[in-house]
Amino acid sequence: MKYSKKTIKTGVSFPSELLRNFDKVLKEIGIPSRSQGLQEAIRAFITINTWRIGGEESVAGAILVHFSHDIKGLEEELTDIQHEFTDIIPSALHLHLTKEDCLLIIVVKGVASRIRELTEKIRSLRRIKQLTPILTPIY
Repeated sequence: MKYSKKTIKTGVSFPSELLRNFDKVLKEIGIPSRSQGLQEAIRAFITINTWRIGGEESVAGAILVHFSHDIKGLEEELTDIQHEFTDIIPSALHLHLTKEDCLLIIVVKGVASRIRELTEKIRSLRRIKQLTPILTPIY
């Protein structure tokens, strides 16, 4: 597709409940139009997901890993994986959520492909409850 620098008008379909919620949030945070809200949402979507498709661009952020402390060996496996990626992990924080649940916050900075490799390795453990990368490109 070829795009010019001018604004392009397009149409988008939404489920009514999604649009109702979107309009409510726009009003509550003071965004004056759907167009402006959609532009902000699309920019955020691009920022959040660019690292997934990119290769050599630099990104930084955190990987949140929710897991059960009760699963034998899982915490040690997570630690072993982190040791394989010390080139992109400057820091990590372990939070105790409940007696059973923990949240590991892994701070990352480096090449997108390497961070994607780390997230895939953690996800492959399959015994974690949730993995949420929060990353942004470094320009």
